Amino acid sequence: MKYQNQYIYSSYRMMSRVMVILALVFGYPLSAHAQTWQQLNEQQRSVLAPLEDDWASLTKARQKKWLEVANRYPQMSENEKTTLQSRMTEWAKLSTAERQVARDNYLRTLKISPEKKAAAWESYQQLSEEDKKKLADKKASTSKPTTVTSPTLK
Repeated sequence: MKYQNQYIYSSYRMMSRVMVILALVFGYPLSAHAQTWQQLNEQQRSVLAPLEDDWASLTKARQKKWLEVANRYPQMSENEKTTLQSRMTEWAKLSTAERQVARDNYLRTLKISPEKKAAAWESYQQLSEEDKKKLADKKASTSKPTTVTSPTLK
């Protein structure tokens, strides 16, 4: 019985070594990130410049999405490019908690039908400037910005 356990143990050790070698040979990333900032090409670094400070902390999946955006950038209209740069800069200024709130809000809005969104927007547009300001002030003073809050959407 002792020999059998020793055989199993040495088999596990050998398999572990083989897996590490295969990972190294086939280039599987051992880190949590796809690329370092320096590994991006000049065009990608230029487009993604607002994210430079955060690049190393992004997950591999988020890096991949941003790289896809950067690669589509040359085909975008000037208006799309301006909008993207503006939003990226604003995103980079957000704290981790604020980013999570934004992601949560976005996911919530995906669950709301386009008809309800249109009705809520139309309802909001009908408000006077004074009422819009009151609504914004009331919301800012009564709760944290963690959910979509239009009364029409509830």
